[in-house]
Amino acid sequence: MNKKRYLVGILLVVSVVVLAAFQPWQQGRETAVSAAPISSEAASQAASVAKQTGVDAVTAEGKIVPLFFSDLSFQTGGVVADILVEEGDKVRAADPLIQLDAVDLDIAVLQAEARLVSAQAGLVAAKNQLALAQAGVTSAEANIGTAEANLALTIAGPLPAEIDQAEANLAAAESAVVQAAGGRDATLNAITDSQIRAAEANVASTTADLRAIEDQYQTIIDTCFDTPNGTICPLYGPVEEATRAQLQVAQANQTAAQEALNNLQSGPTAAQQRAANGSVAVAQANVAVAQAQLDLLLEPATPEEVAIAQVAVDQAKGALSLAEVEIVQAEAAVTQAEAAVTTAESAVASAQAALDRMTLKATFDGEVARISVSEGELVGGSVPVVTMADFSAWLVETTDLTELDVAQINEGQTAVVSVDAIPDETVSGVVTDIALVSSLSSGDVVYAVELQLDAVPDLPLRWGMTVSVDIDTN
Repeated sequence: MNKKRYLVGILLVVSVVVLAAFQPWQQGRETAVSAAPISSEAASQAASVAKQTGVDAVTAEGKIVPLFFSDLSFQTGGVVADILVEEGDKVRAADPLIQLDAVDLDIAVLQAEARLVSAQAGLVAAKNQLALAQAGVTSAEANIGTAEANLALTIAGPLPAEIDQAEANLAAAESAVVQAAGGRDATLNAITDSQIRAAEANVASTTADLRAIEDQYQTIIDTCFDTPNGTICPLYGPVEEATRAQLQVAQANQTAAQEALNNLQSGPTAAQQRAANGSVAVAQANVAVAQAQLDLLLEPATPEEVAIAQVAVDQAKGALSLAEVEIVQAEAAVTQAEAAVTTAESAVASAQAALDRMTLKATFDGEVARISVSEGELVGGSVPVVTMADFSAWLVETTDLTELDVAQINEGQTAVVSVDAIPDETVSGVVTDIALVSSLSSGDVVYAVELQLDAVPDLPLRWGMTVSVDIDTN
């Protein structure tokens, strides 16, 4: 119970005694008289008594506490390996304070990270395999197009342009016979410089034709595709046969032209005569080959050729089906690899979180007020080991403010605080919070009231010092 309430109680008791003594004397008076007016001095004394009895102020006991404080504890138990701060150190939020022994957890993090690296490598490999499968589908689709085109050509027969070309080749071969015959006659009669130049030009021309046809034929030979069922060369067949015949003709032409040139350069000998006659024979053979090529083009495809072309189409489609299955399998492998990476990442995060829990860190900027453990000590989870506080300002918490007095208190009211340990010094403050729920203290119902003190840089205040608070209730 506070001092002013005690004084009020004494004054009330004295008043009751005086009234009890005065009542018989008043009843014994023979004549009633009116009460005399109260003098100004009496009124002043009454006002002084009212002030002393706490009508305009409430007094309470309290203690000094920092602006903010917190007891910190580990989430898990362990052996204290290292205490990184000392009492009185100023720290910032997230600064490490105490480290528990975490060798096993360090190893667990390294193992989880290694598994993550392995899972990531597996994901890269799965994605590469998917890319290969997609490329296989593209290739298989292209093969189908080529095989279907070859089938269509086989069924439809030669194009008009191909027939025109074969007829032109036949006409050229026939013309070559005339030229060869003329050349033979000229060779047998005389050899001139103009003939030699013409022969050289013919060699160059036939050589160029031979090179061009060789390139065409090599392209036909190289145009093949590997499939699960074997190698498919879609240009084999009529196209290859016709081109091979052209190549044979070109080779013969080039050989004959070279031989004719050689004979001309050697002079009109018996060998030249044979060469001249040979060129005529070659030209005539070329006519026969050109005629055979034309006849081959005009002849319709046989059922066997159509069947072979159809088999190539079916094989290409089968290869596409297999390639599409490989894509499905590769996509499933990618999904599994991604899940493995996610699981490994979760394991790393879990292991790292467990490791992080072995280090106690500051939760706010403040000062280490107390350390309750020593290095090598075994501590349990949720057991406070460090107390931190913010000493940038001081608060006062009342300890005996009764329910009769708290009704007169409002936030924002000013107060004068006297510190028991520092006589003759007072500090001003302001009410900042009033408890909504009561507690019991020495049998009385009390309410905690919080006051924030004004700046007191010169006073050696300490956490827990007892104070007396006079709150102005006006």
